Amino acid sequence: MSDPLQENAQHAHHIRKALGDMGADVVGFADTARYDREIIGLGEGVLEKYPIAISFGLLVSRGVLETLIDGPTLFYLHHYRQVNYRLDMIAYLLARQLEAEGHRACPLAASQMVDWERQLAHMSHKHMGVAAGIGWIGRNNLLVHPQFGARVRYNTVLTDMELPAGAPLERDCGDCVACVSVCPAGSIREKAEAFDHRGCFEILQLFKNKRNLGHHLCGLCVRACGGNA
Repeated sequence: MSDPLQENAQHAHHIRKALGDMGADVVGFADTARYDREIIGLGEGVLEKYPIAISFGLLVSRGVLETLIDGPTLFYLHHYRQVNYRLDMIAYLLARQLEAEGHRACPLAASQMVDWERQLAHMSHKHMGVAAGIGWIGRNNLLVHPQFGARVRYNTVLTDMELPAGAPLERDCGDCVACVSVCPAGSIREKAEAFDHRGCFEILQLFKNKRNLGHHLCGLCVRACGGNA
C-alpha cells in the first residue's frame, strides 16, 4: 500500500528537479484554497478543478537593475520582457509534462494585466507565492523572498497533482525601509497596507509615455530590495 506523504514528497522532488533543469531559481507549492484574491477570466470553479498551484520564479539580473538611476529604461524593458518570456515557456513546458503524466494543468501568463488601473492579472502570482510560503508582501507591494528580496519574477501553473503545500511565512520587512525613499511616486509607506496603488499606477503611466516604453514599468523598488544573493 502506497504512503500518500511519501508519494507527495516524490512528486515534489520530481517537479522541483524539472523546474530546476529549466532554470527556475525559486519553487513553492500552494493549496489554492488559501488564495483569497480576485480571479479574472479563468472560468468558474477554477480553484476546485486545480487544488494545487506550482509557484516558481526567475531572478532578475542584478547587473541590469544597477543600471536604473531615476526610472525604467529600454535596456531594462528588454530584460524584463525576456525574463517574462522565459517564465511563460517554463510554465508551458511544465504544464505539458504534467498533462503527459495524466494530470490536469493550466499554465498562467507571467505578465498579462487585465486591469491596469487596479493592477490586476488573471491571478496574482505574488499572493499565490505568499500562500506557498515563498515570501511575504513587502512595503513595496511586491513578493519579498527571504534570500532574494523582490529581485524575482514569478509565474504559476495550476494542477491537480498532489503536492505538499507550503504555508505563509510569519515574516515581514522588519526595520528595512530601503524601498521607501527611492519610490518616485512616494507610494511606499511605513506600513505595507498603506501602499498607494493609484500613485504607483500614475507614475508607471508617466514613465510609459515620457520614456517611449510602451509598457508600465519602473524597477526602482526592485533594485532597492535586491536581497543578499
